Amino acid sequence: PMDLCNIVTEVSDEFETALQKENMKIISCVPDQTMMNGNRSLMYAVVRNLVENSIKYAGKGTEIHIEASRHVDHLELTYYDNGEGVNESQLGRIFERFYSIPGKPGSTEGSGLGLSIVKNAIAFHKGTISASIRKEGGLRFDMKLYR
Repeated sequence: PMDLCNIVTEVSDEFETALQKENMKIISCVPDQTMMNGNRSLMYAVVRNLVENSIKYAGKGTEIHIEASRHVDHLELTYYDNGEGVNESQLGRIFERFYSIPGKPGSTEGSGLGLSIVKNAIAFHKGTISASIRKEGGLRFDMKLYR
């Protein structure tokens, strides 16, 4: 079993400098000992890719929220930011391999693999993921992971 709280902490530590440079912060509401079975490296990649995308695309001063809730047979993991987000036509394509949204001026454009990796890692765990545009701004990802 792995602790999702530890994974979120490790990813936050990995990106500490990049987050500070962009005046961004991660607000984690993942309780200690949020345990699940599965591949730790893949779940690390899920959180890492989502955070990396927020840093690349959401804009300076963005807040990233990561929340988890436990249920009898599954975990619900919610990731959202209050950044620039995407438009409706882009939303339907963000999980496609090699689909990339132009980055901020001066930033390097992504490979278009990050969210495809996220989707496949969640599917590997027999889970589901969906993305939505927040009316307050930014993107939201809802994941259901069976324990």
